[in-house]
Amino acid sequence: MDKFPSRERTAASGLAPRVSAVVVVRDVRPHQSNFAPLDLSLRSALAEPWIDDLVIVDHGNAPEVSAALRALQADRRDVKVLMARADESSAAAANLGAQYALGRWLLFLAPDVVLRRGAVARMAAAGGSAKAPWIVGGRLTDGEGREQSVVRAGSLNAWSAIAVALDWAAAPRKQKLTGADPEASNVAAVSGAFMLMPRGDFEALGGFDEGFATSAADLDLCRRAADAGGSVLFQPDAAGVQLARPQRGRKHVQGLARFVSKSARTPFQKAFAAIATPALGVLVGFKDFVAGRPPQRR
Repeated sequence: MDKFPSRERTAASGLAPRVSAVVVVRDVRPHQSNFAPLDLSLRSALAEPWIDDLVIVDHGNAPEVSAALRALQADRRDVKVLMARADESSAAAANLGAQYALGRWLLFLAPDVVLRRGAVARMAAAGGSAKAPWIVGGRLTDGEGREQSVVRAGSLNAWSAIAVALDWAAAPRKQKLTGADPEASNVAAVSGAFMLMPRGDFEALGGFDEGFATSAADLDLCRRAADAGGSVLFQPDAAGVQLARPQRGRKHVQGLARFVSKSARTPFQKAFAAIATPALGVLVGFKDFVAGRPPQRR
């Protein structure tokens, strides 16, 4: 990788608001399947002209991986590596990264997502004059070009956790948005694996709820943005490739159950919240069984 930002990146930073990419790198081991996607993901972020600094949160990785991240920081003046305690939640690690980011806009990027060139500019354009606080998500495919379930249509409530557990996702309907990119759509939620928002809006919402261990903090943030009168948008022309299958273990169930508890409003929803953890655990296990996947214990 180049030691200094490219001339194209320097010119972009002088003409446009600065964008910081925040990447939480969690539990990566050398010679495992999640190591190669990490390198590709970081390279794609550093090659994106609209990203002016990259904040990597080292969260419980193998010593060899931590050493490689520190070496990258030593070679690049636009890279900062932070250490998060292994017992902290992924949401807390993301908040730590946002705290030290320099940009006016924050791009939260999973360490297995490889950006398509120009994706960040399209996401920023989709925000346009959308109502604050606003969040924009992009489209993700897997390594074989299949669409990933990264968007929730309709509205978010306690029952949405069931749809997430079963990977149900209605396609967002395109509609013209005043003052914003006409290709973007209003949606209920987008994935924290590929999410852009203004720093001011992120701070006004209090960041991610650190009580979410690994999953559903993005759903909660989108719900709070909508409750505050803001906009959650999906820009399909902003694309990336997610090279690893998301984990669906116990911590995934914990996150969904917490989302149910925070979102429950009616008596029926509150009753569901009382049994959400075992009920959602059964649904996730059933979904993996039907798909022929081994159970995840993490």
